[in-house]
Amino acid sequence: MTCASTLALIPASFYLGRLPDRYSRSKPFILASYLSAGVILVLISRTRNVALFQGLNVAMNIVNYLTGPSTSILIAESYERKMWGKVMARRSFTDGLAQALGLGVCTLTASSLGYSTLLSLTPVLVFLSLIIAFLTIHDPPIYVERFLGRVERPVEDLETLSYHMTSRGGVTKPRYGSLPLGGEPRMSLFGIGMALFTFAASNAFTSFPIYLKTEAGFSSSMVFGIFFARSLVGTFSYLLISSFAREGGGSAVKISAAGRAVLLLLLSLIPTMAMSFRPIVTIVLLSAIASCYSLYSLGCEVVVVQNAGSSGLGVYDALSSIGSSAGGFIGGAMPLLVGFGPLFALSSILFLTSTLSFISSRV
Repeated sequence: MTCASTLALIPASFYLGRLPDRYSRSKPFILASYLSAGVILVLISRTRNVALFQGLNVAMNIVNYLTGPSTSILIAESYERKMWGKVMARRSFTDGLAQALGLGVCTLTASSLGYSTLLSLTPVLVFLSLIIAFLTIHDPPIYVERFLGRVERPVEDLETLSYHMTSRGGVTKPRYGSLPLGGEPRMSLFGIGMALFTFAASNAFTSFPIYLKTEAGFSSSMVFGIFFARSLVGTFSYLLISSFAREGGGSAVKISAAGRAVLLLLLSLIPTMAMSFRPIVTIVLLSAIASCYSLYSLGCEVVVVQNAGSSGLGVYDALSSIGSSAGGFIGGAMPLLVGFGPLFALSSILFLTSTLSFISSRV
């Protein structure tokens, strides 16, 4: 079911990702996403047919995807480029905090209320989101800010050149990013880097809960507590990293991919430690990995929104889905065939390869 959802997102991303650009509107697609999700959740809470449940789950993932590019474009068109990183980080923090709180509430009440009751309450929350979005979201009259953001780069290059030609300094790099004067980012290489990054992430973490139980010797409740702590740290890290995206987000993406390559190798050392230290070390490592992902997610969003051509956001989401699907499949099989050590080593190599691809893209 998870594989089907990921594969279905690949063609859906190409079409759905271009809708806000094509019609220069984001609010209708955000509202459509919430409305469709609410209806699907009502059906999911009532169905007892397995095949129908699986089909509804795939549909849920598709309609939920529509919110992502629509919100990114809405932010980009509503704020100046220098504010994108800060606003996107704030949005990601709000999303992450809501998910963590929902997970915590579900954990505390699942045994008393029952999962069916909790599931039947979710459509109410989604329809409430629909009402709030209808009342508060406003599209700018003209979608032009992303175009101006792409125009600003060569203008800044000319300003830098003019300044240094009329002063004692020499020609230096532009103020934004690491492009040479007049250069253009190689977004095809950046897209390949995104696919490699999600490939590495899915490959490493698809079976990771099993690793913590069978190799590290943790109980199920401890595994849940570790992931809950990781989720909270990853959420609050968005409050600290927005400054890394001020110069286009490229540096944030490269740092996060390289950091994950190193941190992933350290995970293989957990079973060799004393049991009293294993939970603390695991939480620290996973929290650092989660913070790296927050950095990657924010930087990647800024880079794609700034440099992707009109209607091009869905292409990069599709590349990420391809990597995630392949990584999930291989990551589920490798531990059974060769163990977790080679799994982590392969994922680390993939993260390093994605880092090189990001560097070569010149973002």
